[in-house]
Amino acid sequence: MTGVILAVATGALFAAGAVLARVGQRHRPNDDGLLMTVLVNVLVLGTISLTVTAPKWSTAGIVGLAVGGVLGSLMGRSANLRGVRLVGATRTSAFMTGTPLVAAVAGSIMLGETVDLVDGVGGLLVIAGLLALVRSRATPTSVLDGVATLADPKTIRLGFVFAAAAPVFFGLSFVVKKWGLLRYDSAVLGAFIGASAALLFVILLDVLGNRFRRRMSENFRRIPWWFVGAGVAMSGALLTQFAAFSYLEAWLVGVLQGTQGIWALILGWLFIRKEERIDGWVVTSVLLVAAGITLIGIQR
Repeated sequence: MTGVILAVATGALFAAGAVLARVGQRHRPNDDGLLMTVLVNVLVLGTISLTVTAPKWSTAGIVGLAVGGVLGSLMGRSANLRGVRLVGATRTSAFMTGTPLVAAVAGSIMLGETVDLVDGVGGLLVIAGLLALVRSRATPTSVLDGVATLADPKTIRLGFVFAAAAPVFFGLSFVVKKWGLLRYDSAVLGAFIGASAALLFVILLDVLGNRFRRRMSENFRRIPWWFVGAGVAMSGALLTQFAAFSYLEAWLVGVLQGTQGIWALILGWLFIRKEERIDGWVVTSVLLVAAGITLIGIQR
């Protein structure tokens, strides 16, 4: 049951980060919050890392954790945050239902993971519940030029492309991270290594794109505190995610972390109601997700 709680907590913390980033994007028309959130991850996780004892050195494990960090914290989060800007935190988070499917296939190939009947049924219930969120007919809003407006069809399609790409990167990152953890067993240091690798690539891409000086000026002359808050929440999510890998298969962590869609909807409704709209599919979604998590938790 510990692994289930950790994985669901990961979804809640990532959802909080997405909602905070959405609010921050109102004030930053040219910045989705990637640099600041990843930088905060490195600072928070680096500080916590000073309190733990490092396991036996494993080059393969460390490389795996670094690659997993680039796939998740850089590529997955970049696509996710762009989706948040274009179609909102709730709908972007709902697309995370694709993560366990990617993780299941990759986990079977890389880790030899299998899916038993009870977990499979529970996972399908969670995925069905989260897909109910996508059925919402309400028109999403976009944050462009610092103003939340009803999104046009082209923006919605582009937002859904980014939202759909995120779970592919996240699903692959789950499996690669767990592969790394099997060889370098430290949740805290694993999260720190992954975040550091992601930050290195974020800086490198900004330098190559001639954006680094502008990005540094924007983020440190006037610190985007909403992005800082999002980074703190995502740091907590990375810690609980890595800890969950010690108890559950990678695909199952992906299923339970997919509750991010429900958490994002609840938090969005509480704090940014004008941007996040709720319809009749929500009750169905919550009931299916609750049933799936209960079924998975029974045998854990």
